[in-house]
Amino acid sequence: MDLHQLEHFLAVVDERTFTRAAERLSRTQPAVSNSIKKLEDELGTPLFARDLPEVSLTDAGRTLLEHARRMLHTRDEALRELTALKDLRSGALTIAAHESAAVYLLPAALRQYVARFPDIRVGIYRSRLADIPRQVMDREVQVGFVKEDPGFYELSCVEVHSDQMVVVASPQHRLATQELVEIRDLANEAIVLHHLCNPTQQIVRRAFRQHNTPCRIVAELWSFENIKSFVQHDVGIAYVPRVTVAEELRDGRLVRLPTPALEMPRGTLMIYRDQGYLADTARELIALVRGFTWPCDADAYDAGRTLRTPPALSPSRRTIGPTSPTGVRASARTRRPPRGPGEAAPLAS
Repeated sequence: MDLHQLEHFLAVVDERTFTRAAERLSRTQPAVSNSIKKLEDELGTPLFARDLPEVSLTDAGRTLLEHARRMLHTRDEALRELTALKDLRSGALTIAAHESAAVYLLPAALRQYVARFPDIRVGIYRSRLADIPRQVMDREVQVGFVKEDPGFYELSCVEVHSDQMVVVASPQHRLATQELVEIRDLANEAIVLHHLCNPTQQIVRRAFRQHNTPCRIVAELWSFENIKSFVQHDVGIAYVPRVTVAEELRDGRLVRLPTPALEMPRGTLMIYRDQGYLADTARELIALVRGFTWPCDADAYDAGRTLRTPPALSPSRRTIGPTSPTGVRASARTRRPPRGPGEAAPLAS
């Protein structure tokens, strides 16, 4: 049996004649009669008693009736839900992001997203940078935000925000009013860092070694909010992405120590799978983020320096890795070959 036959069956039940059922269905009476006859043949039993002007149900017809109503109701519910998904009136959006993106960048963009699609359920998962590409590759999440291009063929990658690593201190710090800070000025200064940012710690230690200056890291903390609290209480200075301290710098709760030897660009890149299936909920976020003007960019001035945000890079489409002689595709995590002379190098951590 098929659902059209069940529709015809219910129409005859409701209208009590084949003629009225055909009019309701915009079909001919013979077509409806033929449909019911095929259904009865498939079931091996009559569904209607036809010995009166208005048909009546047989025992088999009464047994089928409620099942038919439930089956068509389930179909209608499925169609409604699928239509809602297509129209973005239901569904889910899943994102994995490193801390500074999850806490300081994405809320502004997601405010617009949620306003446009209030029925979409959004989940943001803070993940280690090394784990995010795998989560996107394995479709655990739809979109990821990282600091470097992971270099997988199956992932598109676009820089969506350009930031800078800066040294910050409390307004009471002895160097707070100094116009230029050298590494040697920071000799034996107490430094607090994020415990998940190993590349940042390596950069700091290398810079101090190159300047033959003692480096004293006194605390490795679990969040940028925690780091800012320590610095505001003058426990030490910190080396952080500027986006994480933009509000405190603007309000004067922290000051930037202009330290050219440590200041360097730090980007945020959006990654996603654009080959095969990609949910419409994710496509809408990708389009929004690629064209988004981050509020912190419009106000990115500190100590007379302008932090310029370059135009977003175009996402690169990468072909699936080559197949083996047996036709089996290469590993899903196939790395791109080394970059050629014309390719941009990955951003620094």
